[in-house]
Amino acid sequence: MAEEDLIKEIMERAQSEEGARLADEAVARFKASKPSERIFDFKKQDILKVLKVSYIAERFFGRSRSWLCHKLNHDIKNGKPDDFSDEERKRLKDALDTIAYEIQILSDNL
Repeated sequence: MAEEDLIKEIMERAQSEEGARLADEAVARFKASKPSERIFDFKKQDILKVLKVSYIAERFFGRSRSWLCHKLNHDIKNGKPDDFSDEERKRLKDALDTIAYEIQILSDNL
């Protein structure tokens, strides 16, 4: 099967009743999960060996390196693991998207 045919099939299945049902079930499982079960483990990501945490903290959050490290490592704060708020998580996602875009531009210009 050609790659284009496979993509077309996947898109059609996602738009079917079954695709909608599976998406609804995934959303329900996410909503039913405890916030502690949704913690993303940044320690397991090799990308953190490449990215400079202090740069991200200062440029995108206006905060210190240690503040971001506490969030990334889920350090205990007031008796519970520190995590990103929804707004901070979105800002981190946007920061990583921006960095990815800038790296892609650099790569394209080589």
